[in-house]
Amino acid sequence: MENKTASSRPYMSQKLPLQSFHAQQTFKRGFDVYTESIYSLSVVLRAFADEYQVREMEGLIDEKLSKAQADIRNEIVRLEKIAENNGITLESVSYSQPVIVEAKISSHRSARYANIIREFDNLITKLDAVWLSGLVPDSDYSRVTYEWKRRILRIATHVRGIVRQAMIESRKKAQQENIVDVPAVSEATIKGAADTKQSAGSTEPKDTSPGAFSWLSRNQQA
Repeated sequence: MENKTASSRPYMSQKLPLQSFHAQQTFKRGFDVYTESIYSLSVVLRAFADEYQVREMEGLIDEKLSKAQADIRNEIVRLEKIAENNGITLESVSYSQPVIVEAKISSHRSARYANIIREFDNLITKLDAVWLSGLVPDSDYSRVTYEWKRRILRIATHVRGIVRQAMIESRKKAQQENIVDVPAVSEATIKGAADTKQSAGSTEPKDTSPGAFSWLSRNQQA
C-alpha cells in the first residue's frame, strides 16, 4: 500500500568500498541515522524554526565534521610515518570480506559524513598493517578502533538529538500559535536512537592528539 505521508526526496547514490569490519559497522549503525536527521535539520526544520537557530546548529555540526576529518587525516599521516620508519608495506594487507555499500546522499553534509567513514576505513587499513607487523599492542589496537567508532557514531547521535529537540520545541510553539501543519518528529528521525546511543557510548572521546596513544609516539621516534 502506498505511503501517502512519505515525501519524495532527492538523493544521489554514492558507492563506498569499505575494507574493514569497523568501517562497515560504523556505516551500518550511523549513516542512516545521521542522514535522516541532517535532512530534517537542513530542509524540514527551516520551515518552522528560526533561521539563526538552524544556522547555529549547522555550524556546530560542521565543526564536528571538520575536526573529525582533520584528526583522521593526521592519524593516517602518523601511521604512514611509522610504517615507513619500520619498513612496513601498507598495501600488503588484504581483507576477507570487503564490501561496497550504497550511501544515499540527500544533502552535502551527508556526503561529508560518508567521506569521514571512507577515510576512517583508510585509517583502519593503515592501523591493521602496523598492528599485524607487531608494532601495536592488542590492547591499544582494540582501544583505538573502539574510540574512533564511538566518536564517529556520536556525531550521528548528536545530530539526531538536537534535531529531535528542535522539532519538539517548534511543534509546541506552533501549537501555542494555533498552527496545525507543523510535522511531528518522524519515527525515522528517532528510530534506533537507543541502539545508536548504546553503540556510540555515553561520552565523546578526547581528541586524538599526537600524544594520545603512547605506541604512536614511541614508533614515530623509531
